[in-house]
Amino acid sequence: MARNHSSDVFRLAPCLTSDELLVLLALADYGERIFPSQAALAAKTRLHRSTVNKALQSLRKKEVVQAKGFGKALTYMLDLSPAATGTCRSERQVVSPAATGGVAPSDRDPNYRTNHQPNPVAADAAQGGRQDFDELLKRIRVRDPRADIDAQRRVCSRVFEQHGLAKDDMPPAWRLLCLNWARTGNSPYDVLQRIVTSLEGARDVRAVVMHKLKGVAA
Repeated sequence: MARNHSSDVFRLAPCLTSDELLVLLALADYGERIFPSQAALAAKTRLHRSTVNKALQSLRKKEVVQAKGFGKALTYMLDLSPAATGTCRSERQVVSPAATGGVAPSDRDPNYRTNHQPNPVAADAAQGGRQDFDELLKRIRVRDPRADIDAQRRVCSRVFEQHGLAKDDMPPAWRLLCLNWARTGNSPYDVLQRIVTSLEGARDVRAVVMHKLKGVAA
C-alpha cells in the first residue's frame, strides 16, 4: 500500500471543509496502518471529539475515507487519488458569471481553483511588498504546479491560533513558511507541524514559534 502524503490531501481541499481537511491530514499522518481512536484524533487535531466524529462521517460519505471493523476497533483506508476529487465536485461553490463581468473565473484562468486566493490579507504585501510576495507565490507554483496555497494557508492559520499567535503575527508567520516552501519544496503545514511538536516545555510558545519560523526561512 502506498504511503499517504499531505500533498495528496491538499489536492482534495477544494471539496473539504476545514475540519474535514484537518482530520484527513491527521489520518494520512499515521502512514499505512491507520487505526486511531476518535479521542486520539481529537487530541491530534485539537478538535472536539464530536467534531472529529462529524468530519469522519462526512469523509466516509464523500468516499475519501473507508472504515473496516466494528465499534471502536476501526481501521481506516484513504482514497487520495486524483479521481477522488470528482466525488464531491458537485459540492464546490460555483461562481456566477454575472458576478465576474460575464466571464466565469474558471474560464479566465484554467488553474483558478489552485491559484485563486480569496480575501488576501493586506499585511502580507507589507512584508516586503505585494509585488515581492506575488513573486514568492509564483516561485512556489513553478516548483509545485499542484500547490494549493489557499488550503495550506487556512490549515496553518488554525495551527497558529491553537498556539497563541495573534492575528497580526499570522501574515509574517505565513510569509516565513512560504519562503521555506519556495526554497525547499516542503509544504508549510508539514514544516509547521514539526515546529509545534517540539514546543513541549516552552514558556512563551508564540515567541518560540516565531523564532523557529525565522530559522526555517533563512
